[in-house]
Amino acid sequence: MTGGKLIGKILSRYGVKHLHTLCGGHIMEIYEGCADYGVRVVDYRHEQAAVFAADAAGRVSGYIGVAAVTAGPGVMNAVTGVANAFRANSPLILIGGQAPTFFYGKGALQEMDHISVLKPITKWAVQVTDTKSIPEFMARAFSAALDGLPGPVYLEVPMDIIFNPADDVEALEIYYSRPESSAKTANEIYEKLKESKRPVILLGSEIAWSKYRNSVRQIIDKIGVPVFVNGLARGSLGKDHPLLFRFARKQALAQADLVILAGVPLDFRLDYGRTINENAFLVRLGLDPAELKRNREGNISEVCDPLSALAKVAEKVDWSNSRFSDWIGELKKHEDERKSKAYEEGKSNSVPINPLRLCKDVADFIDSLGDKVIIVGDGGDIVGSAAYFLKPTHLGGWLDPGPLGTLGVGAPFAIGAKLEKPDHDVFVVFGDGAFGFNGFEYESACRLKIPFVGVIGNDAAWTQIKRAQVPMYGRAIATDLEYTRYDIMVSAFGGYGEFVENPEEIIPAMQRAYDFCRRENKPACVNVKIGETEFRKGSISM
Repeated sequence: MTGGKLIGKILSRYGVKHLHTLCGGHIMEIYEGCADYGVRVVDYRHEQAAVFAADAAGRVSGYIGVAAVTAGPGVMNAVTGVANAFRANSPLILIGGQAPTFFYGKGALQEMDHISVLKPITKWAVQVTDTKSIPEFMARAFSAALDGLPGPVYLEVPMDIIFNPADDVEALEIYYSRPESSAKTANEIYEKLKESKRPVILLGSEIAWSKYRNSVRQIIDKIGVPVFVNGLARGSLGKDHPLLFRFARKQALAQADLVILAGVPLDFRLDYGRTINENAFLVRLGLDPAELKRNREGNISEVCDPLSALAKVAEKVDWSNSRFSDWIGELKKHEDERKSKAYEEGKSNSVPINPLRLCKDVADFIDSLGDKVIIVGDGGDIVGSAAYFLKPTHLGGWLDPGPLGTLGVGAPFAIGAKLEKPDHDVFVVFGDGAFGFNGFEYESACRLKIPFVGVIGNDAAWTQIKRAQVPMYGRAIATDLEYTRYDIMVSAFGGYGEFVENPEEIIPAMQRAYDFCRRENKPACVNVKIGETEFRKGSISM
């Protein structure tokens, strides 16, 4: 037994199925432990991708994802993935290599003070001091990543500790908790609901980590209030729940007299709280005490598992399903008007293909496959449009980077998700700019036989930026791309690639790509040349 093998053994004991990595001499002894104890080592072409995949694994499994990278450039390449997990509140363990302790400070190969870099973007960043400390540090790392508001942890293990002999000991227990809402808070919310005429509930990513996560539909059915979702909460009410709205959020928040934010931050996505009626009674429920005070304080605020509060409110509800029918009907009118415009444009036969036609056809194809589907969004403008059409079916059925807005998550997220849920079909909606970051991970997926279908909305531009740039400056600088044949690159790796220019070919091409994935157990890429739409005009976020 060595330090590295002990780490592999403990990962196995903690139920980790996959170690996401890019190889390096500092950490290769960990691979031996993983191989000995049944943890699959999954290797990528960039450390950033390995961390993205681990992030997705945690989100999809509802547990935790683990990555390991070598020292110096390995850890530094992983930083963006850790930062993305930090802003998205994803439970993640990054194990980083380091120069041997007896060379530290002498200029060893790839030696660097990683911890100073990682501390601001992790819940805990620490160096393991000796082999005897490995079980304790591993238990503390897993506990910290899962406790309260989830997030990433950085665990650094110097090379000599990884290769030194170690005692063959068992893993220690993990301890974590998330506070329940109080009866007082639940009663106060219930009383405000009784007075309310136009209430709205917003569900955010935090509900994905709740012990009530499998009861979302029952809770909302009982309360009977219109709901909007974002982040990981997408899919929590299924595809077509009568209380789920997607197109009318702006109108709902502007007119609401009661707004309940359940695990939803008041960040740029809600214009820092300014989209909410200033006279509305605001309830803020979440696991981050700092967030509950940011931008606009709630009339009721509580640090808690936000679904626990709604579950307790639901137990008190004694009104019929028609209690808010007038308000629901009003929102449905707004919803249908905006939806009909989007879907009408989605029928366009124009060439180049209208982006909304692509979004609608992709959504229709995915809808036809049933509920065991995971959708990844990796892009700016095209993903913003597609989100109005795509209908995730379950928690963990929608993955996007989160509030850091990191592009390049698509292929790594797809790999991490498919490994955790092999019985699910995985689709990625790419922007052509976003594809360029980690498109080479198609090689990893081909080599490792991990199938998924990627659809690129290829408009040869960084459209989300260009859309604001041209009106402001009268010209486009650094925002034009080419209609690159990314599909040919995927074919060269051994996957399936197809270029689509005719709208009538979108669904047939997706069917061919999907059939290839099922048959060959490798990924596919449908590269679609698209034109422009005014659907999201003025939608750039800052």
